[in-house]
Amino acid sequence: MALIIVKIGKKSLQIKDFRGLKSIKGLMFSKMKNIDGALISGNSIWMPFVKHNLDLFFLDKNFYVTSKQKAVPIRIKRKTWKIYSDPNARYCLEIKHGLIDMEKIKIGQKIEIRH
Repeated sequence: MALIIVKIGKKSLQIKDFRGLKSIKGLMFSKMKNIDGALISGNSIWMPFVKHNLDLFFLDKNFYVTSKQKAVPIRIKRKTWKIYSDPNARYCLEIKHGLIDMEKIKIGQKIEIRH
């Protein structure tokens, strides 16, 4: 799997590129060593077998932020059994919680993807 650099505001992050069929797995079972998150295809995710809280940025086809959400891994507590989604998105950028200040990222902001 390829690593890409994603620039959000002034911060550059190392992200696994899981677009395409690899989106099914995403960050399941990942310890997130040496990476900050993942970019997946699709406009909804759920978090079974994910080990970390994540900050989610849903993006349109041109990588503009359509929405942002905080996500928690699925646990025994029923309130964690949630699907996170945005019908206007084509991609979801999953970032380890707390790496960036979500409040500083605005809806409509362009996310820079470098291969």
